[in-house]
Amino acid sequence: MKKPSKYLILAGTFFTSLASIIIRFSQAPALVIAAYRMVFTCVMLSIPVYIKNRREFKSLNRRVLAMCMISGIFLALHFASWIQSIQMTTIANSTILVSCSPVFVAGINYFLFKEKITGKMIAGIVLSLMGTVLIGAGSSQGNETGMMVGNFLAFMGAVFVAGYFVIGGYARKTLSAGVYVYLVYSISAITLVAMCLLTGAPLYPYPPKEYILFFLLGFFSSILGHTTFNYLMKYYSSTLISVATLIEPIYASLMAFLVFTEIPSLFTIIGGIIIITGIYFCLIRSDTP
Repeated sequence: MKKPSKYLILAGTFFTSLASIIIRFSQAPALVIAAYRMVFTCVMLSIPVYIKNRREFKSLNRRVLAMCMISGIFLALHFASWIQSIQMTTIANSTILVSCSPVFVAGINYFLFKEKITGKMIAGIVLSLMGTVLIGAGSSQGNETGMMVGNFLAFMGAVFVAGYFVIGGYARKTLSAGVYVYLVYSISAITLVAMCLLTGAPLYPYPPKEYILFFLLGFFSSILGHTTFNYLMKYYSSTLISVATLIEPIYASLMAFLVFTEIPSLFTIIGGIIIITGIYFCLIRSDTP
């Protein structure tokens, strides 16, 4: 089978970047948005995935299922924290901070899979962390506590999605994209619905507009976005896939400016440049596919 173009990552990142814009139009609680996003995604994938991969489902073992469960929980925590951050800070801050995930992916791959870490990678990590501190410091002006919390949640979203990427890169070596994403998305949906019930976040009723937004998130950002990443993980490293998230702040900030006239602060612009520079510096490796 011919290896797919790595430039498909750019298309996947464009679709995931639409999520921040769609979420801004929603009035529902963050957990509810995340839960319905994954529920709609699973519903849309159920029939095509089952028809194509029903035999593979029957041959799954416990180890693979355990990996998918952990990955799904990481994805649920990522959505829960990141979507809440969008409602508390700017789209630019949220997408830039969540894009720190490649640093954690590189670190996890180093400790778990003994991937080589160079001086450039260490320097990149330091630069990236300096950028996050700068964004946080800028948001603290005027005692904007809510924005500070939103920035922290976006940063935690980067940590959680890193776990999801690393497991995906490993699991996709033996699982088809359809089976892997359906299992992970299903676990994520169950986890998020459970979180809604435990925290008292109302799952209904909502006006039709909200359900349309949930559907758009599921179709564009999950199926066309995240599923593209998971499909490519069989052919490219999880580190390379995670680097694609660096393009998301550019897409999202541009759309936020066009749709909401949201102009990033000077701290966000400078901090974002430092983070993106640091992560690229961290991940430049001669053996990257």
